[in-house]
Amino acid sequence: MSKAKQEPVDHVRDRKLSIAIWKNATKDGEAFYSISPTQRREKNDAGEYQNFTSLSGTQILQSQRLQGQAYARIRELEAADYATANPAPAQG
Repeated sequence: MSKAKQEPVDHVRDRKLSIAIWKNATKDGEAFYSISPTQRREKNDAGEYQNFTSLSGTQILQSQRLQGQAYARIRELEAADYATANPAPAQG
């Protein structure tokens, strides 16, 4: 049985840095979100992009800010999931 490749549900980015946000499920089927480590995207000498996880001093600060943005985005996604699972009663 092959497993389809999972794609991130979103990314937060700042210049060369990015963090992917993933939606996962527990064994009970309950959804939760996680992030990948901060990645830095650079072109090599051949002009191809490569991803790295090593960061310079200032990039560490950028990464910290991105993690805060990822947290805020995850809260939005969780709220949307909750609203979908628990629709408001119709007014009338």
